[in-house]
Amino acid sequence: MEGTPQFNKVHDILDFHVNKNPDGVMVSTDNADHKNTDILSKVLALVQFLKEKEIKSGDRIAFLAKNSSEFIELMYASSMLELVMVPINFRLAYEEVKFIVQDSGSKIIIFGEEFKEIVEELNSDKTKLKLSFGIKELRKLLKDKGPVSFDSSWLSNNGSNTPLFQMYTSGTTGNPKGALISQKGIISLIENGMDNLGPFDPNAVNLVCMPLFHIAGSAWLFFGLASGCKNILLVDIIPDKILDIIENFNVATTLMVPAVIQMVVAAAEKNNKILKNVKNIVFGASPMAVDTLKRAQKIFPNSDFTHVYGMTETTGMFMSLDPRELRANRRLESCGKCFSNSEIKIVDAQNNEVPIKTIGEIICRTDQIMDGYFNREDANDEAIKDGWFYTGDAGYIDEEGYLFIRDRIKDLIITGGENVYPAEVENALMMQPSIIDCAVIGVSNPKWGEAVLALVVVKEDYFSENELKAALRSHLAGFKIPKTFHIVDSLPRNAGGKITKHVLREKYGHLGQ
Repeated sequence: MEGTPQFNKVHDILDFHVNKNPDGVMVSTDNADHKNTDILSKVLALVQFLKEKEIKSGDRIAFLAKNSSEFIELMYASSMLELVMVPINFRLAYEEVKFIVQDSGSKIIIFGEEFKEIVEELNSDKTKLKLSFGIKELRKLLKDKGPVSFDSSWLSNNGSNTPLFQMYTSGTTGNPKGALISQKGIISLIENGMDNLGPFDPNAVNLVCMPLFHIAGSAWLFFGLASGCKNILLVDIIPDKILDIIENFNVATTLMVPAVIQMVVAAAEKNNKILKNVKNIVFGASPMAVDTLKRAQKIFPNSDFTHVYGMTETTGMFMSLDPRELRANRRLESCGKCFSNSEIKIVDAQNNEVPIKTIGEIICRTDQIMDGYFNREDANDEAIKDGWFYTGDAGYIDEEGYLFIRDRIKDLIITGGENVYPAEVENALMMQPSIIDCAVIGVSNPKWGEAVLALVVVKEDYFSENELKAALRSHLAGFKIPKTFHIVDSLPRNAGGKITKHVLREKYGHLGQ
């Protein structure tokens, strides 16, 4: 990015901004500001502490906590010492947390106080954990040590290929896999993404809404840290609080997944709020209904909306849609074109590139591709072939090179020999005033092979199945209209805001019989 220094390692970002603006606020959590020099002091103390505990290059350190400045401190310390940070989804059940700790071989776990019982159980179970520290306890230990001077011998990773993160994918089938996120991938993301996703003004305020254990949250944080702006870390996703922070702290940029945007928009509409200070809202991780986008544009009238596409395995987003397209009501369902460091192709099941506007699997080649899945050679061979990452997403490219995602390949519904992509049906459903939220899945059916089932969260006073089907006929072919509508109170989502359709298929698959 023009005007941004060249970083070789992630901790170079800290060094640069400490020298450039020592008293600048790097991060704010729960109304507490942390200056660049404050973070540096804590990082140095943590580095010395870990050295004393004989933690060595390549060792894994698990992090189980909500968004906090300690995530940043451990990230910078890990970068300096060649350690691998393992962020854990704090919403997981005990056995899921235990699997990640065991699979990663983590030697230390740092945790938020609300997860103390989980860690106590881990310590009594058979894992490789040697040390565990609550964040409050660790803060006190480091504070008691007093000021620590920088020791250049700590920086032993100049030629290292040690990954910085081991981030576990949500795992729709089987156990989650640890994606190895490299220093090179993060630096490439920063260098190639900032021009597309800003403006990242060093004097502006950036809101980090999404949890940092998820690539959507951490990738967005990388941009804010690299730019030197003030980053507000949201601890819990509460729509009214998001609106208050945006309004009271003059937030200029943020990233939210569509499910969060939907909640924020509903809260703003309820409270008659119009927020004019936001300059860019980036969204991705799952498709956003066109109706939700148009409502959001009314709440944030001066903001660009930038659709991005990426995943954990690609160190987050590697392509984006120019917001001028959305402002002009063009390509509302596209996620745009690749960053300059990336390219994509659409291929069929035989790995042949398909013609323009033909749906196939999206594959990408980029400097941001992970180093692989930890200890999963078979999965690596399946996911990465000749330098191309196979996303598992179905989509097509139009005549001008814009990508349109249709769905996950495994979510494709084949009913009576016809292909139905659930996202298309869901988008049509979300245009209906009676629908609050929805998910479309295929369920086994003796007549059609699969039948289209819609699980809907509805406004009860408005909902009529017959009227809904009639309204859908102007948007969808007959075979795409759900055979059955099943009303639910809510829909299950993972940390990235994606609906967990494998859970829905297991629970509601019998409704097709």
